Amino acid sequence: MSVLGLGTRADALQRLSEAGPEAPLDVLVVGGGITGAGVALDAAARGLRTGLVERDDFASGTSSRSSKLVHGGLRYLEQREFALVREASVERDLLQRLAPQLVEPIPFVLPVGERWRRAVFGAGLWAYDALAAPRNLHVHRHLDREETEALVPALPPGRVRGGYLYHDCRTDDARLVMAVLVEARRYGATVVNHAAVTDIEPGEDLVVAEIADRVGGGTLRVAARRMVVAAGVWADGLESLATGRRSHRLRPSKGIHLVFRRSDLPLGDAAAFIPDAERRRMLFVIPWFDAVLVGTTDTPYDGDLDAPTVTAEDRRYCLEAIEEAFGLGLGESDIAGAYAGLRPLITGVAETTADLSRRHALYDLAPGVICITGGKLTTYRRMARDAVDRVCEDLSIDAKAKTHWIRLGCSDLDALRAAAGRRAASIGVPRPAVTGLIRSYGDRALQVLDVAHAEGLTGPLVEGYPQLAAEAPYCVRAEMVVTLSDLLARRTRLALTDPAAGAG
Repeated sequence: MSVLGLGTRADALQRLSEAGPEAPLDVLVVGGGITGAGVALDAAARGLRTGLVERDDFASGTSSRSSKLVHGGLRYLEQREFALVREASVERDLLQRLAPQLVEPIPFVLPVGERWRRAVFGAGLWAYDALAAPRNLHVHRHLDREETEALVPALPPGRVRGGYLYHDCRTDDARLVMAVLVEARRYGATVVNHAAVTDIEPGEDLVVAEIADRVGGGTLRVAARRMVVAAGVWADGLESLATGRRSHRLRPSKGIHLVFRRSDLPLGDAAAFIPDAERRRMLFVIPWFDAVLVGTTDTPYDGDLDAPTVTAEDRRYCLEAIEEAFGLGLGESDIAGAYAGLRPLITGVAETTADLSRRHALYDLAPGVICITGGKLTTYRRMARDAVDRVCEDLSIDAKAKTHWIRLGCSDLDALRAAAGRRAASIGVPRPAVTGLIRSYGDRALQVLDVAHAEGLTGPLVEGYPQLAAEAPYCVRAEMVVTLSDLLARRTRLALTDPAAGAG
């Protein structure tokens, strides 16, 4: 089974410990979020001897706390980030083809009240379509009042004049990270979670990292010809390990989301993009699994990077915005879950983090140590390509990126649905569970069903939710689950959709 997943931590740690000065890795990636996973896959696919270490669990930082969207970034047009919107639109289309089980189109409704807003948003959506062409999912169209209210049942009758309909894509961010890591492992990368870099010895020819095993204890020293830091908002801290100083290039921005039950915030199948003119923000309202996500804020953050929280003020802001848009009378007791994440924005001259660019940056932290940061979930593959291009240039390796054709865990979605449906029916697994298995594990869904059958775990992991009990042992054996949080928060996502596990 480990051949189809990440292998065991013990094996991974052993392989890393063998990467000494006499037999170094070509590249050691620090950070197990989407960017680090992308770098590991890109490097391994080019034939580089690759390792990746993550201090906590894979995707435990920003990469599991996003808006769960793969999108062009409609709101970036206001910042005149036309090149970024174009790049993101191309990547959105590519990811939909590479990971169709994880990246799925979803209609977005942009309700409009005042006439002048109709003109402004209409012009913006024409630009959005043009930048995505010829890859745009669907050309936007205007909706009358009745169509808008039908697509967004939570809207009070008569509140809006009409709206616009456009399309982007929804994903499961943490599961996307896992899909990329599994492919990296198949190409030969060694990846391990709960392994913290505690010291860095930089060098033009060789970088040596001291790594602490946070599960079994002990340390190991790993040598690599190049190190790529893909640690998001923690990059400045790794710079201090390598050089003893911090350049403070990053300006963290906190984004928060609240989670509601679908019965409390009825949306149907469409998401909504709600303008908040008073606060100069836009609010996503997104149907996601059995829940609805509402967010995000964009505020400067100078607290503990390891523990961003959803404050009472954050909750109040979102609840007020929801009430203004929908008038549903939702309060604190209706919140099923909440999460906060930090965006690694590059320091600029903008007055607020909302105005800082979402473009990525590649720069040297120390001799032999390269940092890739900034950017957004949608453009992770481009970020990874730029970083590995730089590594190959430094090491005089002639190898081109291949990730534009590497499928992320699903070879034929229709065939997989048919095969998994037949297998599930034969062992008594309900259809909703099959849909979730395919989304989470791609082709490996069949392996999870094998575990369910062999071990008699065909029932739910938590009563009332579609996740299978068999997912727990499978994730321990094939996806390096170490803690209960690894399982509930990032493998099965129950911590977000189950009020008992997700409130906080």
